[in-house]
Amino acid sequence: MYHTPYQETYRSLQHTQRWTPEQIKDYQWQQLKTLLHHAYEHVPYYKKLFNIRGITPDDVQSLHDFQQLPFLTKETVQEHTNELKATNYPTHTFEETITGGSTGFPLRFYVEKGVWYAKHLAYIKTLLERAECHAMDKSVQITGSEKPWEYRPLSRTLVLSSYHMTDQNLPIYVKKIRRLQPQYLIGYPSAITMLATYMKHNTIELKAIFCYGETIYDWQREFLEELFQCRVHGQYGHREQSVLAGTCEKSNSYHIFPDYGLVELIDRNGRQVTKDGESGEIVATGFHTGIFPFIRYKTGDIAVYSTHHCECGRNYPLLKSIEGRVQDFVVSKTNRLVPFMGVHHLVAKSTENVKECQLYQERQGEIVLRVVRRETYSEDDARRIQESFHKRFGDEFSLTLTCVDSIPRTNRGKYQFLVQKLPIHFSP
Repeated sequence: MYHTPYQETYRSLQHTQRWTPEQIKDYQWQQLKTLLHHAYEHVPYYKKLFNIRGITPDDVQSLHDFQQLPFLTKETVQEHTNELKATNYPTHTFEETITGGSTGFPLRFYVEKGVWYAKHLAYIKTLLERAECHAMDKSVQITGSEKPWEYRPLSRTLVLSSYHMTDQNLPIYVKKIRRLQPQYLIGYPSAITMLATYMKHNTIELKAIFCYGETIYDWQREFLEELFQCRVHGQYGHREQSVLAGTCEKSNSYHIFPDYGLVELIDRNGRQVTKDGESGEIVATGFHTGIFPFIRYKTGDIAVYSTHHCECGRNYPLLKSIEGRVQDFVVSKTNRLVPFMGVHHLVAKSTENVKECQLYQERQGEIVLRVVRRETYSEDDARRIQESFHKRFGDEFSLTLTCVDSIPRTNRGKYQFLVQKLPIHFSP
């Protein structure tokens, strides 16, 4: 059923990689115009937004005009979820999803059931091919899964949990990896680095390593490439499907897929970033999100702009680096460092009644979860969070829930999901 969008997207990607800058510019402008008309005609939130401003999509005659439209914030998505649903999509095509990022927002929205994942796979296949890897190659995925390990025969993937990387499980992980003999590793760079540190004198041969979900530190990349003698590729994207980028065969710059969405970088003064080396917040408009349009969406992630042309020959827009999503660790009662990517998702899955949340640690093995409650929040929500936390981490941490009125922003205007007061010493 979803084979067609997968094949169409993959075939299209073979052409877009050879596009000239002019073709990219023309394509993106046509996609923007189509998206704006669709949103105005079928999405109540945008219809109201345009009417309030006294304009129609036809009044948006240039990219500069488009950039005068207001940003879509995570708060707005929270407050207007139903109004952001397109009315011309059948009910059965809506699939609710929850972000698992580090912004402090349990964000709920909708994707097009089946179709979004089929298209996503086409892009992932393209990123894998940059390292001469393929979707059906044997692989190891290290992510925040609940099971310590699981083998998926259809995709020939061994899934290992970053939450269960204990002294007891690491030898088992290594044994399973050696038995599988994967072509590549994929997962959070913090978790892969922890595994690699354990395997330091007992490595395997790999084609490539793919990192996502966190910022990759230079020392991590150097350590992994030296240890495994292969290239480490970075991927950047999010469930909102408004931006997707990845490194290539020749450089560590992030190549933004121009047919996935339009990306702007906005500095702290609200201006467009246009100079090489300057940083700004990623504001993205997705071209595959018609069912729930994200138009000028503030992602909360910071990136560094690049004007360079990559040796790979693609004319894609480049980001020198992604500075947001820096990985966080907490220290367990046994002095174990635990990467905390995905814990926010755990809270979001436990309850719909948490508006915002933040983790705080100043004592080993003790975590404080600061919660901004919705009016419907109750002790049952607190109990479910505690139960989910204990199910995932056992007795390694004690969790205290504290209700607060708000979560303070950082000086960049972002939420800081983890406030870590303990000194973290983690190096190969």
